[in-house]
Amino acid sequence: MPDATSSRSYLQVWDDTVTLRDLLLSLIITTTLCLGGYILAPERPPLPLMLGLGGALLGFVISTIAFRPKRRMDEEPSSGVGEEPSSGVGTQTSSRIDTTSPGDAIKEV
Repeated sequence: MPDATSSRSYLQVWDDTVTLRDLLLSLIITTTLCLGGYILAPERPPLPLMLGLGGALLGFVISTIAFRPKRRMDEEPSSGVGEEPSSGVGTQTSSRIDTTSPGDAIKEV
C-alpha cells in the first residue's frame, strides 16, 4: 500500500523538505499564539514581549510535535574497494542525504 505522503508535493525551504499544508498550519499556529500572547498581555513594558516570545516558543513546540520531518535518507554499506560486505556485525554504514536543489546547478556560458 503506498504511503499517503508519497503523493504530496514537497517544497524546499532553507534546505529542508516540507509540505505546503504543514508549513501553512505551523505558521498559523505559531503566529496566532505569538500575537495572542502579545495582544492579551497587560500594558506593563516587559510583559508583552515576554508573553509574545512565550507564545512563539509554544507554537514552535506544538508544530514540532504535530508535524513529523519529511527527510529521506538513503543508507549504503561502506566497504573498501574489492572487499566483501561483512555479516552485519560491526558493519559501518555511510549516510547519503540528497541536499541538491534546482538552483544549485549553475550553467556556465
